[in-house]
This record gives sequence, C-alpha cells and structure tokens, in this order.
Amino acid sequence: MSDRSFVEEFLHLPSATLLALPLAVPLFAVSRMSLSESYALPPVGAAAFRAATTASTDTVSLSALLVGPQRLLWKKNLETIAAASRTGASLGFLPDGITLVSTLVTRTHMQVTELSFTAAAQRIDCVEVNVTLRHVPKPGPLDALVDLGATAVLSAVEFLT
Repeated sequence: MSDRSFVEEFLHLPSATLLALPLAVPLFAVSRMSLSESYALPPVGAAAFRAATTASTDTVSLSALLVGPQRLLWKKNLETIAAASRTGASLGFLPDGITLVSTLVTRTHMQVTELSFTAAAQRIDCVEVNVTLRHVPKPGPLDALVDLGATAVLSAVEFLT
C-alpha cells in the first residue's frame, strides 16, 4: 500500500490552467471539459461572402477540483480572475481577459460567464469548481496562431513521452 494520499497524485502537473496575469490558477483534477462552437449562418440565398465572414462563439465549460492546502487561495484567485474578466482589466501589453491552457484547447481573450463552488463532507480537502468561459477575441489571427502553436507543442510532447 502506498503512503501517498489521493490528493498528492494531483499536485504535479495541472490538467488546465487559467491565467490572468499576475494570477494563475492550476486545475489539477479536471473531471469534465467541453468545448462548444456555435456559428451564426446567414439566410439561405444570401450573398456568399457573408457566410465566410461570420464569426463563431466558443464556450468552454469545465468541472474540476481545487485540491490541497492552497485550495482556498486558488478559489479566491478564481473569483478575482472572474471579476477582472468582466471589466477587461489588463496590464496593457498583455492579452485582455483570461487565457485558458489545457490539452483540449488553448484560448486567449476568455471571459467567465459562470462560476460556482461546491464543498462536500466526503471531500474535506477539495473544493469542486464549475467554470463556464466565453471566447471574446479581438479581430486578427493571434488567437488562431496561439491555439495552433499550443496544439503542436502538446502533440510533440505527447509523442515524445
């Protein structure tokens, strides 16, 4: 039998990280993450160029556990990040909003639309968090390039390990 606790298993590499510099919240035990992309399509028979210029709305929902002795600090940081994402506060040269880094998707310019926390007696050293983020990109190719680069790096790392 191992001397390590269940919590120690998750204290090495996070499944996802939410960044709004100078704050970062690592989510070590992500149990569910979903990416939803919705597209606004023009009516049938509309000009062809309108279909090519419509934007998509990306929404990421995730459920995770904040584990370990720093869980309440990370909870407070998540609340601070969510509040800052509504106002678009930034340090000027940094991207506005939240940056989500995970194996499924990497997105900049995210805003928190929903945030909830649950504590249970069965998991006394954990706080469950549910976050819904909406992608609100600025015009330009930066977000697509960041996502493509992160996907390439993560694929290479996974292939090499």
